[in-house]
Amino acid sequence: MISKDDPRFVAVLDMADPDFGEKLVEALGLKRGDELEIVTPQFKRTDGKAITYIPKTETEYDAIRLLDRRGREALGMGYWGQVQEDAPDAKELWLFPHEWYSSIPAGLELVNICGGIEKFTPGETNDDMRFGLLAFGFVYERSDALPIHRDVPASLRSQAG
Repeated sequence: MISKDDPRFVAVLDMADPDFGEKLVEALGLKRGDELEIVTPQFKRTDGKAITYIPKTETEYDAIRLLDRRGREALGMGYWGQVQEDAPDAKELWLFPHEWYSSIPAGLELVNICGGIEKFTPGETNDDMRFGLLAFGFVYERSDALPIHRDVPASLRSQAG
């Protein structure tokens, strides 16, 4: 039999157990005052893109909705995939760069990677990232032919190429 002190000991815990925290502390052999740091993967960008433009107002975010694929890529947004892939009018979900999180206006309506619609709440909306992207953004028509709209502010047009 393997004892708890044996390095081969593996504890199997159920995160749904209401006593999970206490059981984890016990399994790890932590004592009062010990620190435990749990680090989850927060993947950085793999494309080497430096995010230089950070929109700050709803007007700027509304303008971003008008950009074509090239403009979205230039700003560092990332293509997630199609929402309702089997639908003939499926739309594309484009994720925001992680660097935008602290500047997203409260109440801005977003679409998450599960297709759910939510309003942004600073400090509450999940800021988890993968490959430098947040798990939410805007949905766009599938057409890549959409031009950069004339109502896009000049400062955004210059950033978007």
